[in-house]
Amino acid sequence: MSLMTRITHELKEVGLVTLYFLFCFGIILTLKKLFLASYEIKSYALGSAVISALIAGKIVVILDKTRAGTRFDRSQPTGIAAGYKTLMYMAVTVLVLFGEHLFHAYRETGAFSRAIEEMWENRNRNAIFAKALCVGLTFAAYHLYAGVDRRLGKGILWRALWSRAPSSQEDSHGSAEVTHERARSR
Repeated sequence: MSLMTRITHELKEVGLVTLYFLFCFGIILTLKKLFLASYEIKSYALGSAVISALIAGKIVVILDKTRAGTRFDRSQPTGIAAGYKTLMYMAVTVLVLFGEHLFHAYRETGAFSRAIEEMWENRNRNAIFAKALCVGLTFAAYHLYAGVDRRLGKGILWRALWSRAPSSQEDSHGSAEVTHERARSR
């Protein structure tokens, strides 16, 4: 496989997932900015959304190729498999968010034990869990879509969502062809 082919494959596989997460994280951060604006607090988080989307996109693509990520794909209904992945990814998200807060506390204090104390004293669990819930909903939508797309056949759901509805004449011919095709297969 040539370098250009690998790059193209990587951009296709990770790029679309990353764009999805960038869109969702952008909405979440816009809502956060709007809520904070009512208290006259300015926030700028575009860079955070871009970096988070890049990380989430790559991690999701990697985890979807591991045993942990595909554990229930074939043995359980799509909703159960998507729920499992969502809960697993949300747990990781909570750990990463706690780690992020610990890192910031460590930068301020310079000592790991003091950073833990600082984080515990000034903890804002509600903010962490609110972020985890928003990110979890983003993961749930992604996993449901990916699971349904995989079950229907890769790309069929995408084409169904973005194609025009057939006209009534095309629909009646298409329905007759499908019915005839089903009868032939029996």
